[in-house]
Amino acid sequence: MVRPIFILTTDLRPGEAAAWASMNAQAASLQAFAERALGISTKVDLACLPARSTEDPGEYQIGRVIDRCVGDGASILFVMPAAFDLNIWQRTMLGEELGAARRRHAGVSIHHDSVDPTHALLVDCFAGQILRALDERGVAPRNAGLVLVADGQGEPATRADSYRLMRLLWEQAGLGRGEVGFVRHPQPFLPDTLDRCLSEPLDWFLLPQRQWDGELCDFARVMLDDYQRAHPETAGWRLLDPPRDHPAILAWLEQRMLRLWQEKRAREAARIPSARNEPPPAQAGVWSGADWVPAGEAQIRPRAGCVTRARDSAALAEILARVLPQAERYLVKVTWHGYAPGTYTGPQALDLLLGSLPGRAVLLEGHTSSRNVGGEQIDWDADAERHRTWVRQQDIEFLRRTGLAEVIARHGAQYLNVTEAWWDGACAPAEDVWTALGGVGLRNPELAGFVPSALMELRGIPLISFARFKGPTRLGISNLFGLIPHPLRTEWHGPDITHFASVCCDLARLYGSFFPLFGLVEAFDSAVRWDRKGLYRSRWGNYDLVLTDGLFTVSEGLVGADLLASRLQGQDVRRSGFYDVVRDQLGWSQAEAEMALPSDLQASLV
Repeated sequence: MVRPIFILTTDLRPGEAAAWASMNAQAASLQAFAERALGISTKVDLACLPARSTEDPGEYQIGRVIDRCVGDGASILFVMPAAFDLNIWQRTMLGEELGAARRRHAGVSIHHDSVDPTHALLVDCFAGQILRALDERGVAPRNAGLVLVADGQGEPATRADSYRLMRLLWEQAGLGRGEVGFVRHPQPFLPDTLDRCLSEPLDWFLLPQRQWDGELCDFARVMLDDYQRAHPETAGWRLLDPPRDHPAILAWLEQRMLRLWQEKRAREAARIPSARNEPPPAQAGVWSGADWVPAGEAQIRPRAGCVTRARDSAALAEILARVLPQAERYLVKVTWHGYAPGTYTGPQALDLLLGSLPGRAVLLEGHTSSRNVGGEQIDWDADAERHRTWVRQQDIEFLRRTGLAEVIARHGAQYLNVTEAWWDGACAPAEDVWTALGGVGLRNPELAGFVPSALMELRGIPLISFARFKGPTRLGISNLFGLIPHPLRTEWHGPDITHFASVCCDLARLYGSFFPLFGLVEAFDSAVRWDRKGLYRSRWGNYDLVLTDGLFTVSEGLVGADLLASRLQGQDVRRSGFYDVVRDQLGWSQAEAEMALPSDLQASLV
């Protein structure tokens, strides 16, 4: 399947075997970082950016690398120049190659950035080189001078960057003097800079503005050797080694990868696509692990769950019939925590589900402190019940304003509010619940006192946790948290994610003892993607809405659907405090955590 590819363009030649091998190792480290940070399968490739037009990099020429990646199915490419000092030819060739590639591959999204040699991580890297050399020579920084050696054959702005870098290094290292010398530009030519240095009684160190050994280092070494032969008193001046595979450079490249990815997401969120270019709607289907197949032909293992697509109730019914048992009535735990767009079960999603079920639905939810339009001062922790008339009115207003009331009425569904049952004293006695639980233990035994008596009378009918794609852990298992009747559940969140997970797993064990549980995590029309600079705002922070096409995950039990939805949103479920608790208390297999997923879909959601 499609996966984003990052292309590092370096001024190294493939013939420079040792440095090229190190660059390949760096690319492998970046690939591992990208897959860990972005949560999707990706690839990091290398391309060569030769210093002269007469050089042919062969298969590593940028255009050929892009063609090869596109031929392998890539639809998103990120080109990252890795050279610290591009000359005019390199900069021109990079622009022309990218322009030509975009014309050849109009359907491929090609992004690139530019190099800032004065980035804080690069400054730290070079300053470390200088300070280490001073320590080896026993020279105090104030008694040392720096000559930053650059190519100089670039644009004026590129040469200005060299001066900025020198100034930053001079300040950070506390040096006595700083100069710049170019090997391919006359102002100032490196030998002329060395003449000026000769008049200063300092120990001078020459630092090449380059990551790897190469022509710049060779030219600087020859010029320094010639100068030292002509001026024996400069025999102690030293040309420093380039940083090569310094960890700070890897961190700098990692930051650029993340920034490119985030900028791409921001552009996609802000851009309104033309209806003319809108792709045809996806057909209903099930992800097989390799491709999308029609629902009737798919092999569905209900316990493990599946990634599916359905755009209407008929298509959804065909898939659910393979997972849900036939029943006259279904319990559906919706998520109605507040008004933030796209974060709650909306009328379209509810209409789609209710229209696909063969029986009537009983909707479950509790009051929350955020599902209101304001205007009343309430201590939600201690005083909410005294204001229950207002709270109930706000609940009714929420259903009216969002269009949910109309959907509920049209499908003849019922709505049971667990908070109202608790306030009415209509919860089953805890001892009766414990008796019914048998040997099932709970780490939070108070939960046994929160089960409405009306639900105890419905034992045995299917309960669907109908959750939204809104983060890697806020899915079907977490959705049961709303069955705690307190309108303000801060105390139940606890001090950390593992406490919260333990409460949610207890609720799954509690309700799973009375009802067969099923998870359905939907992004029928959009998914939430959290971003501090996102367009939308909720009490949990800013976010964007990513348009989808009938996407949902479903499973018998809650775990399978949650694992798939979480992984689609970039979570490594094997390295998650939340899912460590889920594995311990509810259990899940490696197959559920390792099933191959559509990487293009992952890339759009992360």
